Amino acid sequence: MSANDFDVIVVGSGGAGLSAAIAAREAGASVMLMEADTVLGGATRFSTGVVYAAGTSVQREVGIRDDADAMYNYLMVLNQYAVRPAMMRYYADNCAIALEWLKEIGVTFPANMLIDSCLSGVRRGHTPGGFALEIVENLINRAGVVGVETALGTRVDGLILENDEVRGVRADGFELRAGSVIIATGGFGNNPAMIARFLPSLAYHGDRVWAVHRDARFILGDGITLGEGVGAAITGQDHALMLPSTGFATRNIEAFLPPWVIAVNREGRRFMAEWNSYCVAGNLINEQTDRRCWAIFDHKALADNNEDTSYTDPYESGHVVSSWEFDAIQAEVAKGVVLTDGSLAGLAEKAGIDPIALAETVRVYNADVVAGRDLQFGKQGGRAPLPPVLHPPFYAVEVRPTIIGFTAAGLDTDADCRVMDQHGCAIAGLYAAGEVLGSYHGKRYGGGGMSVGGGIVFGRKAGRFAADHALSLELT
Repeated sequence: MSANDFDVIVVGSGGAGLSAAIAAREAGASVMLMEADTVLGGATRFSTGVVYAAGTSVQREVGIRDDADAMYNYLMVLNQYAVRPAMMRYYADNCAIALEWLKEIGVTFPANMLIDSCLSGVRRGHTPGGFALEIVENLINRAGVVGVETALGTRVDGLILENDEVRGVRADGFELRAGSVIIATGGFGNNPAMIARFLPSLAYHGDRVWAVHRDARFILGDGITLGEGVGAAITGQDHALMLPSTGFATRNIEAFLPPWVIAVNREGRRFMAEWNSYCVAGNLINEQTDRRCWAIFDHKALADNNEDTSYTDPYESGHVVSSWEFDAIQAEVAKGVVLTDGSLAGLAEKAGIDPIALAETVRVYNADVVAGRDLQFGKQGGRAPLPPVLHPPFYAVEVRPTIIGFTAAGLDTDADCRVMDQHGCAIAGLYAAGEVLGSYHGKRYGGGGMSVGGGIVFGRKAGRFAADHALSLELT
């Protein structure tokens, strides 16, 4: 008889942890799922629930021809091949399989909610009918059906290491032994010390930095701490999904700038299509002088577009929240946060922007508006034509990439989800999946749904491999 309490212990209950626990149990292992919070679901609960996948039945339903090779090539080129090919290949080959599995356990993916959530021009963003909550609830139900045991309100504070093998966990003064442990604790977006250590580009902005999953109390980097305690290597430093933010006191989560602004750097030049996907917009801003830019617009554009906030909800989730409404902007003007002036030269002086370059940038942009299209960056105007920057007063809103969508620094793993040590050797009995991975994302985010999708795909793989390892120990 095994001396272990369980075959597999999973630490963390977001999409990755739940998927791992289910897969391990279905592979024949006894499983304990441990969660520091008092509810299951982790940061996945606070996402939109979009799953990024290619070659799916949902795509075929609407006539989209797509496949794993096309996705893989897109992801590799987007990251200039500075990303783990084995991880991307596995994800591309298995994301559609994972999506079908989610459908089998009850998650719906209506064809009319399929979206283009990336830069490929292909609709790969599969939105659940009930968004993230539908995924979480069905994963919880499935875990219960297959017999996964759970312990809520239990924060794991250490791993048991014997003869260079992980053989269980420590929590609240007691020990639980297992043949394998899977770390699925999420990222560290709510831990300023880890942000300073692993994301210096974001830490640069001080207390303006905050995470979209701020309400998930235990997204604190526990998995990194646990892994380092047994010699795990950390990789993916300074990689994260950084969303543009105005820094207004409202702290709304907005992934897109309004299409009616132009974004200029301190040199007074545009550097992107302002309505660029959040996959790359934050990174582009972060590469400018002082890691910031200014959104420039005129009074007429603000007034005319006051009621159109559709740009804030490209996934059509119904959660439309805007910081750019007329009254909100005027309130920030009164505070001195939003700058305004009757002339572009005066505005440039207040913002510290090169006035000559700004004037030329606006002149060229306005000429493009008259011509009917943005010849420099190809920006689209959304529901309305692009407005010029012509009618004073003019406004400048400082924008920085300070909202953390997810953290991409974390535990180093191989493609089999085994956690690696400082020498590139696998730590026996230790696996990881989800946002705690530092080996999955590159510098550029592939597209909306890569995080949730990656948690499901690699969670399932970690569960199977952890179960196989634990059950093999019982045979020796």
